[in-house]
Formats: sequence, structure tokens, C-alpha cells
Amino acid sequence: MYVSLSELRHRIRILRPLTTVDEEGNLIEQGWTEIAAVWAKVLPYATKISDGYAEKVDEVSYRVVIRYREDIQVTDVLRWLGKTLVLSAPPYGMDGLRKYTVIEARELVEDG
Repeated sequence: MYVSLSELRHRIRILRPLTTVDEEGNLIEQGWTEIAAVWAKVLPYATKISDGYAEKVDEVSYRVVIRYREDIQVTDVLRWLGKTLVLSAPPYGMDGLRKYTVIEARELVEDG
């Protein structure tokens, strides 16, 4: 996959959950803090195939490419165009270089 800086046209926000520990040792989520707002290239794709027939897709997967960052964690979420994308894999450097970071994410689609 080839990416140039001019293709980073989508503005996304990277959010990290704020958590605390209660008396019993459970993690309690108390909201979100914004880590960064970055330009990205967002590539949606969704395929699920079983026995050669297409299944009903109940989630949409995305590949998001941003300038290289090392501070993104698997527990972070992305906000893009009013959608919340949950990371489905640890972020990795494109082509093993420190030029771009690739983030695999998914958005669950509600039945309506």
C-alpha cells in the first residue's frame, strides 16, 4: 500500500479511556481523554465469507493510516465523522518504516 501526505485528508481524534480502580480492584471507566487529533487516510472494507457464500456483515472494518506515532495503545478508540472505531489489532509501522502508522479498527453496526 502506498500513501502520500496529500492523501491524509480525514481528521480523526484518538481517545484514551480514563479508568480508576474501586475498592474491590475492578477497573471503572470514567470517560475519555483526547490524546491527539491527526490527519489520516481512512480505508473502509468489510468482508465475511463462510462456505463460499457472503454472510450478513454486522461490523465494518477500517484501515487507518496516520503519520508515525508510538503512543497509540490497543485500548484507545478513534472518532471519525461521528463514528467510534475500536482498535482490533496493535498499531504497526507501514513497511517496517517509521514514516506511517497503520491502525486496524472496526465499527459495530447496530441493527435498525
